[in-house]
Amino acid sequence: MQENMTATFVIGTREIAQGYSAVEVQARVRSELPAFGDGALVDTMRRGSSGVVKTYPLCRSSTRRDVYVIGMRTGGRHDDERPDFDLTLKDGDEILVGKPRITPVTVNTGARYILLGGGIGIAAIAGVARRLAAFGISFELHNFARTPERAVFRDQLDGVRVHGKVFHHFGLSDEEIAQEVAHALGPTHANSQVYCSGPPPFMDFIRRRAREWVYKENIHQIFLGDRSRMT
Repeated sequence: MQENMTATFVIGTREIAQGYSAVEVQARVRSELPAFGDGALVDTMRRGSSGVVKTYPLCRSSTRRDVYVIGMRTGGRHDDERPDFDLTLKDGDEILVGKPRITPVTVNTGARYILLGGGIGIAAIAGVARRLAAFGISFELHNFARTPERAVFRDQLDGVRVHGKVFHHFGLSDEEIAQEVAHALGPTHANSQVYCSGPPPFMDFIRRRAREWVYKENIHQIFLGDRSRMT
């Protein structure tokens, strides 16, 4: 994995929502980093992380070709199972980054598109929404966050309302989230396209609920965070 990654170092961070930051990294040798499109993801590995590879969304926040801006969760949660190296990021820290990749978007003008995101995962979902908008395809987007202050890229999501419906859900219990997801997904046609990104339990519930209505191949999960936890 490391031989296919580029060495970068942190040159700045800024809060984009409570508990989430945009982390700016620059290529160590000032070479150009690969270009990327809306909704791109990048694998990262921190020095001292024992080889742990994490996937994060890339943000279009820099015009420099030797700089990436990566969206990360940098605020801890009480239910974390293990320490998160990203909670202690500081300028100068080295981060290896892989080549950006894009989640394929199936274009079907006759299908219904249902997009659901939570946490930093909404950055990837917003990218899917913008790409659908570029094709002239409408969508229904649901954004889940603990509080309005923890809602990532809320302004950007509101900016795509002209192309589709955008719903923000704040402070819901697990049961209320389940109800909102169930309402969004059913009933729907089997050829509907479902895209989701967020915490694993959130995506697992969406997958199971969507399978009641939608063809298996039309359920698209965008995994972020520790790749060793992905299934």
